[in-house]
Amino acid sequence: MTCRSLLRALLASLLIGLVHPAAAQTSGTCIVKQVAGQASVSARGSGVRPAVIGLGLGRNAKLRTQAGGHVTMACSGGLEVIVGPETEIDVIGLLDGDAQPFGLRLMNGIAGFLFSSDNQDGVQVRTPSAVAAVRSTQWAMRVEDRASAVFARSGTVFVVAESGDARLSPGEGVDVSPSGAMGPVVRWGQARIDRFDALLGPDW
Repeated sequence: MTCRSLLRALLASLLIGLVHPAAAQTSGTCIVKQVAGQASVSARGSGVRPAVIGLGLGRNAKLRTQAGGHVTMACSGGLEVIVGPETEIDVIGLLDGDAQPFGLRLMNGIAGFLFSSDNQDGVQVRTPSAVAAVRSTQWAMRVEDRASAVFARSGTVFVVAESGDARLSPGEGVDVSPSGAMGPVVRWGQARIDRFDALLGPDW
């Protein structure tokens, strides 16, 4: 089997969830750990409320941060999500049952993803132009005007878009256009990394 075939097989495993069930938080929720600035949470049938420490976000809940706002969430499988300013992110939950990856949808803004342990179920993050999937690593994703930028700080990140797929190693990133055209995988310069760091704040 070629390297590209192996990559596609692993991507397929991550994206359809052929992994064993999560050991913790099998309901597929996130819990707010830290809040700075203004942020709100909305869910079908419960309206909009301020994001406060200890608030749970169930399936299909939406988190929005305002300018200068930051939220850190603890999610299923040892995943911590750092949400930057002017960001909209949805909790999809465990995809198609407890034996699936944990799903999030980043509609706009920036988020960083950290695993506190070696998680076998992983996370899948969808944007308007791309899907990124990992099992355990540290990485970040930004969406601006439906274009996506993905950066791997450690571990390996797999990215799928309309025009193809990519595998990111530590220090590498990739840009995806609003139409799903994927650019080359490149090592990011320190200035761009610093920009992500500044937007995500001290928890990142």
